Amino acid sequence: MARISEAVKQDHALIKNAFHQLRNADPEARKPEEFIWALDRYLIVEDLVVAPALENHIAQGGERHRRLSDDFDSMNAKLRHMQQFSPTEASFDSSLSAIWVDLEPHIREEDTSGGDLGLLEESLSRRESEALAKKYEDIKELLQRPYGKDGVPDGRTLSAILEMPRQELMVKLGISGQ
Repeated sequence: MARISEAVKQDHALIKNAFHQLRNADPEARKPEEFIWALDRYLIVEDLVVAPALENHIAQGGERHRRLSDDFDSMNAKLRHMQQFSPTEASFDSSLSAIWVDLEPHIREEDTSGGDLGLLEESLSRRESEALAKKYEDIKELLQRPYGKDGVPDGRTLSAILEMPRQELMVKLGISGQ
């Protein structure tokens, strides 16, 4: 069974791939929903699973949780801003770049051995890490389920999820933050 760091790193790879595909696509053929949904789903799941685990299991975890929450809020605001533009507009490209300015160092820091995921893995037993990975994947699956085989919600649903407060989303999904 996968450990929590492996589950998160798998999402990092998915998000990077979706970003680069979106960035490199012909502006007339761009479909930003896949990138938006991959990033937002990741932010939701990491906020519900990884951030509390950091707070509970590593030194200065509360500070790291607050920093992650600030990162998530910034990226969510930038995602909502990007959605205001057509993929053919220059403002779309600058909005996409602004997201990457936050996202790239976040991923790099988490993926390094001394980063949040490395510290978290050091503080957990294999069983605890696998249990967190299962919770991570279960919540991700809950978010994925209603959207069909490609897993991307339509624009209206995506906007509603992006704007929904996390506590309300947790209630709608039937999960707790614990």
